Parts: sequence; C-alpha cells; structure tokens
Amino acid sequence: MLQVKLPEQLGLLIEQVPACIAIFDTDLRFLAASGRYLSECGSLFSRRLPPPSEVVGRSVFEVFPDLPSRWRGALARALAGEELVEQEDLLPHEDGSATFLRWSLKPWRTANGQIGGTLLFSELITEQVTAKRSLESEARFRATFENAAVGIAHVSSDFRWLRANKALCRILGWPIDELLTKSLRDISHPDDLEVDLAYVEQIRAGKIDSYDMDKRYLRKDGAIVWGRLTVGCVRRSDGSIDYFVAVVEDITARKRAEEELVKSEERFRSSILRSPVPAILYDDRQQILATSESWLKEAGVVSAAEFQRVENWTKYFFGERSDEMLELSRETIATEPDGRTDELVVNVGSEKRIWNFVTSGLGAQSDGRRHFVVMAEDVTDRRAYEERIQLLMREAYHRTNNILSLVQAIARQTAASDMQDFIGRFTERIQALAANQDLLVRHEWRRIDVKDLVRNQLGHFADLIGTRINFAGPKLLLNATAAQAIGLALHELATNSGKYGALSTDIGRVDVSWNLDNDTYTMGWIERNGPSVQPPERRGFGSTFIESIVKNLHGEVRLDYAPSGLEWRLTYRAADALEG
Repeated sequence: MLQVKLPEQLGLLIEQVPACIAIFDTDLRFLAASGRYLSECGSLFSRRLPPPSEVVGRSVFEVFPDLPSRWRGALARALAGEELVEQEDLLPHEDGSATFLRWSLKPWRTANGQIGGTLLFSELITEQVTAKRSLESEARFRATFENAAVGIAHVSSDFRWLRANKALCRILGWPIDELLTKSLRDISHPDDLEVDLAYVEQIRAGKIDSYDMDKRYLRKDGAIVWGRLTVGCVRRSDGSIDYFVAVVEDITARKRAEEELVKSEERFRSSILRSPVPAILYDDRQQILATSESWLKEAGVVSAAEFQRVENWTKYFFGERSDEMLELSRETIATEPDGRTDELVVNVGSEKRIWNFVTSGLGAQSDGRRHFVVMAEDVTDRRAYEERIQLLMREAYHRTNNILSLVQAIARQTAASDMQDFIGRFTERIQALAANQDLLVRHEWRRIDVKDLVRNQLGHFADLIGTRINFAGPKLLLNATAAQAIGLALHELATNSGKYGALSTDIGRVDVSWNLDNDTYTMGWIERNGPSVQPPERRGFGSTFIESIVKNLHGEVRLDYAPSGLEWRLTYRAADALEG
C-alpha cells in the first residue's frame, strides 16, 4: 500500500476548518479530519469522538464500527476511482427520528497520478430538508384544499369561518369574502343546528374525535341544500380545540331522489291498501307492511292489526298447514321471483275456499329492506264453473253420440220399411226428434214433465187435445234418456193413429195415461172408435221402435192390435227413467 503522510500545516488547517472534511489513505485510515466532521458524526452515531489529533492514523471502521454497509461500499467505490455525490442521504435512528446529509466522496491522487486515498465532504441538512418538505407539504395541502371536489373549511372554536375552499362556496352559494363574515349558525338550517351543536359539545368534552351527519344549509339565494358533513378537530398542546375541520359533500340530488322514492313507496302502499283485489305487502324480515281493505273484507277480518307478521297470516288462512306455507314465504324471500303463482286452499271463516296467489319481489327499497307483494283472487266459484263446463261438455259429447246413433237407427229403419216414402217419413221422425231435443234443451236436459212431453209430441193434433185426446196421470219428471225414447214412441203412435187409427176419423179417441205404483212406472196409449184394427202383415219402423224402447229403459212393452183400437203399454222401474 502507498504510505502517505500529509504536511503538518495542512493537517492543522483541516482540523480547524468550519466544514465537515475527512481524508483517508488507501487503507481507509484517517490522514486528517475536521473538528466539525467528528462533532457531527458523533451526534449521528450518538457517541463522543476523540479530537482530530487522536483520530489520525486510525481506520474509519475502528472509529465507526457501526458504519452502514452502503457507506462502506461507497468508500470502496471511491478507492476504485469513482466520484460519488448524494444530495439527500437519509440516516434513520432507533428512536424513529432521521438525519439528512449531503456528501461527496472522490479519490485523491499523488504527484505520479496514483490514487492515494479518498476525500470526503459532508454536511448535515436536516433542517433544510425539513423546511423544504414542509413548504412542499403546505403547497400540496393548499392545492388539495382549493381543488377538492368536496367543500372543505376550517372553523374556529366559536364557529367563525377561518378559511373555505371554492367547492364549499359553490355548494353554499356564498362568495368567500361574505362567507368568512358569517357564523355557522347563520347558514345552518334551524332544524339541524341543534343536532350539529350536540356533536360539537361531545368533541369538546373529548367523548368523540369526529362525527358525520346529513345536514341542511341555507344558501344565499334562500334555497336549501343538503350536505353530508364530516367534522374533526385540531387540538392545541393543552388539549383545547384550536379549530374544526369540516368536509361537506353536496347530496341534494340524492336526498331529492330518496324523498321521491319514499313518496313513491307511500303511494304504492296506499294503492295496496285501496286495491280492489286482495293484496298484502311484506318485507324480507317477514313483517307485513300493508294489507288491502279488500283482503280484510274477503277474509272476514276486522282489523289489519291481526296481520302484523307473515306467520300470523299463515296461521289464520292455512291452519294446520301454517308451517308449510311459512316455509313457502321464506323460499320466496330467498329467491325473489318476478312472479310466482300458487293455487291454494285457504280457510275463510268456517269455509274452505280456493285462492290464487301471485307473489312478486320488488327489490330493495329506500330503507334497504327488500319488499314483496302478494295479490290474491278467490277462484272457488270460477273453478266450480269450469268444472261444470267440463261436465257439460262431456255430457254434450255423450248426448251427441246418442242422438247420432238414434238418427242412424231412424234412417236405417225408415229405409228398410218403405224406400218410396223415405224422405217424408224420415223428415217427420227427425222433426219429432228435434222437438224432443228442443224440450230437453229448454229444461237443461233434465226433469221433463211427462205431460209436457205428451203435449209436445201431439202438437200437430193440438186442436183435438181435451176433446178427442185426453191426458191422465200425476206430475212425474223423466230423465233425458227416457224423454228422448218415449217422445219418439209417442210420435210414432200419433203418426200411425193419424194415418190408420182413431185419429184418422172424425169420432175416434185417444187416451194417454201414466202412473207410478211403488217403484214401477206405467204408461199407456189406447185408441177407441176408430177403424177396425188388424195386426200388420209386416213390421215397420214405428212398431219396431215403440217395442224396442224397452231395451233402453230395462222395462217391458206390450203392443195389442185389438179390433176396437190399438193399445200400447210401457212398464219399467222408476229409478231407470225418473228424476226426483
């Protein structure tokens, strides 16, 4: 290693210079050090260092055993020929404080150009850095304060405005010079001032450090503006309040929207109460919020107080199935359906009714709770009507098949008996069938009075009824099947009598009678004073039909061609053909 020794005069000069200077040889031993350097380094490392004369010749690592590793590296780089400069080097301390240094480190060379060691210049600049950063922080604070999107103000402990930014002046509608002349009370809505001051007193008492609230302010133009106010404070060393820091966000638009939403909810709730359709409104806590008057009327309930919660509703309407229905409502709350339809049997007083329910989720409301609406309709009568329609359709299908079968039999029998007169006779029989059907329709296919049936089928002899045609029998009601068959039989008997029997002369008579004896029904047709009667040589449709009626009625038919006049008698069980 190159052995170097500084001149004595130079060493003394460096010791006394009022700057931080140190010179090292290639072994990093001190060749010289200023008193100020050793003094400031001692404060850096919290120790008292010896005077410069005692430091010379000793290694820097011996004098500063806790030298940071980055500085050790910097010394090695300088010995290698590099020049290093650090404008703001931070040295943190164990107590949390920090020291800032400015230093430069470069090699020095001998007369022959070799590196003889390193030369260090340093300066403590903590105060300068702190002052500069304080100024920068103040500038950033001012820029933030003035350009913030929300209103910011400093307010004195006696509620005078100390400073306010542009945003706050815009929100409150007061120019800054006028605002600073006002008190907090001057621009606060009287209804909110008491709450605000109560919070301030809690801060004064040390119970809270800050608070926030929605508050109304009075603008210069007289309008009311809503603000979200957040307040903190800056205290003096003795704990007293120096000033308050207030942040105000304009929430007027939000408040108006909330007010409109509340009004809308109230209108909706009112519509529920007055709904002509039974309806209830409940929330996700299963609390019923509104019950329509129509619901109470349908349910026979005097007061909505009986329906405070969904479980009260399910117990009233579903009895033993209450838990099942309560679980259904919880499922609705969990799934929030757009429209769920359920048809259920409910208890209305002592009666079981069928109600159709439609449940819809309405989403979260202004208070954060989710609402659900249930609309109901009593469909008991409608379901009964639909079932009756279905029954009638099945009955009509059955009766149509029967009529078609009957028409087919009439056509077949008419054609087999007399093809030459087929159209006329077939038409007459279809008309008789139609007359029967007309009578049945007027009586809704049930309970046809025997007397009405006889009069209906003898309508073309109406002028003879009561003189040459007599009826006799009690009031009995035939079912549709018996009325159809007996009506056609009467038509055949009347047609035959008009052509060949008693009604073909001016003096002939016909007696029609019926009776009920215990469980047996009898009906007779007896002709008198007509042409002499003889049994026909061949059997036509009429005789065949009026005898075959027994097949439909499970009874007996007797047809007697007595010389004095035709006699026809029908006997069957009352249960097979009568109603009532």
